[in-house]
Amino acid sequence: MGSALFLFIFMRFLLFLSSFYLLMVANSNSSSSSSMQHPLCPDSESSALIQFKQSFLIDWDSSYDPFAYPKFATWKSHGEGEGKGSDCCSWDGVECDKETGHVVGLHLASSCLYGSINSSCTLFNLVHLRRLDLSDNHFNCSEIPFVVGQLSRLRSLNLSISRVSGQILSELLALSKLVFLDLCKLTVEASKAWLEGSGS
Repeated sequence: MGSALFLFIFMRFLLFLSSFYLLMVANSNSSSSSSMQHPLCPDSESSALIQFKQSFLIDWDSSYDPFAYPKFATWKSHGEGEGKGSDCCSWDGVECDKETGHVVGLHLASSCLYGSINSSCTLFNLVHLRRLDLSDNHFNCSEIPFVVGQLSRLRSLNLSISRVSGQILSELLALSKLVFLDLCKLTVEASKAWLEGSGS
C-alpha cells in the first residue's frame, strides 16, 4: 500500500509539473505575440489624416477610373470607432512603418476627392511620408503650396490627372530624395507653369 501511495503522489507531482510547464509556454507565446504586434500610428498623424479627409468632398465625378471609390470614407477617429477603426495603420490607403507606426505612404489614387489644397492642409504635417499618390482626383486647379517642401523624406509622388495648377517646379525641387514623379495630364495651367519654370 505504501508503494501505491508513493506512486499516486509521484503521478500527481508529474501532473503538476506538466500543468506548470504548459502555463509557462502559454504565457511566453502570449508575450511573444504581443511584442510582434505593429505599433499604432501616432495620434497626431491620425488626427492629421482625419482633418485632411474632412477638408474634401466625395464627388464620384472627380475620378475617371470606373472602379474609383472614396478610400478615406471608412477612416474613423478615436471618438468615432473602436479597435481597428481608430488605428490609422489599418485604414484603407494608409501605409505605416512597421517599427515606428509613422505614416510613410498615402495611396489615394482614384478616391473621388474634390476640393482645394492649400498651405494649411494637414497632409503636409505627415513629415515621414515616403510615398504619396493623389492621382485621378479633382483638386479644383489649386496650386501645390510651398509647404510641400516639409515632406523632405518623399521618394515617390504621383499627381497625374489631379487638376492642379500654378508654379510647382520650385517646390518639387526642394524634395531632394524624390526619385519618382508622375505629372501626366496636368491641367493646362500647370503644364505652362512647369515649362516656364524649366526654361528659367
